[in-house]
Amino acid sequence: MSKIGIYAFALAMVLSLVASFNAQAGGGRPHQNQWAPQQCATLQSGTPGYKDCMASVKGGSSMKTVNTDTQLKSEPNSSSKSVGILNKGTQVAVIERTANGFWLHVNSGGFSGYLPFEVVN
Repeated sequence: MSKIGIYAFALAMVLSLVASFNAQAGGGRPHQNQWAPQQCATLQSGTPGYKDCMASVKGGSSMKTVNTDTQLKSEPNSSSKSVGILNKGTQVAVIERTANGFWLHVNSGGFSGYLPFEVVN
């Protein structure tokens, strides 16, 4: 075998190994959550879609009632953009409570956002 043939063979082997490694490592495909329920496994963890899916699958997502008219915020702080207005008596599904405990991440009417903890029963 000539030197060119040997180099071509070695290059082909390296490229084959690299392609194999990329396929095993995900190859640029979205992260899959292997331990999540099947319907949520293909969603990127940490995204609103993943959190919404997990909240609906758990079935234990608690339903709360808004006790005063309030704004649904895009971020858990009072100066963030308003996503919408929730009227007194609106039912919301609680996804999670923020680490500081002051805000709830909720779903309501197809919208996801944050409410101050004290505005829900």
